[in-house]
Amino acid sequence: MHYYMAELLLHGMEVWVIGGGTVATRKVRGLLDTGASICVVAPEFSAEILCWQEQGRLQVRKACFREQDLDGGSKPTLIFAATGLPDLNRAIAGFCRDRKLLCNSADDPKTSGFLVPAVVRRGGLTVAVGTQGASPALSRLLKERIERWLEPGWQRLVEVFGDMRTEVTRRLPNPLERNQFWRKTALLAEQEGCHGDRDPEVWFWERLNEVSSSNTPGDHPS
Repeated sequence: MHYYMAELLLHGMEVWVIGGGTVATRKVRGLLDTGASICVVAPEFSAEILCWQEQGRLQVRKACFREQDLDGGSKPTLIFAATGLPDLNRAIAGFCRDRKLLCNSADDPKTSGFLVPAVVRRGGLTVAVGTQGASPALSRLLKERIERWLEPGWQRLVEVFGDMRTEVTRRLPNPLERNQFWRKTALLAEQEGCHGDRDPEVWFWERLNEVSSSNTPGDHPS
């Protein structure tokens, strides 16, 4: 059995983090920029979590978790069991599984409904490394190697590709031709160093003008 890797759009979605210590703080830190509605449930909280609460970036509920908490009106999209107590984390994961709720247990991938990979971010570019929970240490090692390899210019290249999607669709209305263009352009971007010193936007326009049969003077803004 394999896990299904996905990027989740959590903006406005309810996410619970159960626990208020070091592990919970790390989980919250990874959620802050997603726009999720974060609720941290614990009897005590780290200074960082309290600071984020004061900034209005999350809510806290000062209480020990109870199984009945999962039977309320609103159902969270994701739950993180990060109490620092392995037996309690496994129990929370079991309660969630019984209710078909997705829960990540910080201590036991086998009881988790989803796993959190090691992630490298460069703006809109995300590279994730997972081992299906077998070895977080190897995931972190590979993440560090990717961070060293992934030049900052790839971030700008991703932005240009995203900004140009509408223009490419207008110029190349045929889906097959358009797919071939994107594939070849991605390969050429690496070969010609567009993730390095070259201006990727100028390069992309030159590339599109070369292959576009609908190119007319003035298409490329000065």
